[in-house]
Amino acid sequence: MSLTAYQKGYLFERRVRRQLESEGYTVFRTAGSRADFDLVALKAGEPPLLVQCKVNPKLSEREKERLCETAGRAGGVAVLAYRERRRIKIEKL
Repeated sequence: MSLTAYQKGYLFERRVRRQLESEGYTVFRTAGSRADFDLVALKAGEPPLLVQCKVNPKLSEREKERLCETAGRAGGVAVLAYRERRRIKIEKL
């Protein structure tokens, strides 16, 4: 049985969340909110990370602009998390 796109995305979000938590962040998922980001990662003394998770690194210009704009309004950092050769890459935009 193969996974649906939703299931793959959800599982990837969980992996990203666990990685960020291992780096000392407290992470919240924005499931079902239709936000420009999937996760919010907080760590004392650092700006919040607004994380868009993608199984592949493709983020449209519109998605990138909206994520960066939202992060700017929140005083946070826009971040893209994607999978590359089965590893998680986290890239600030």
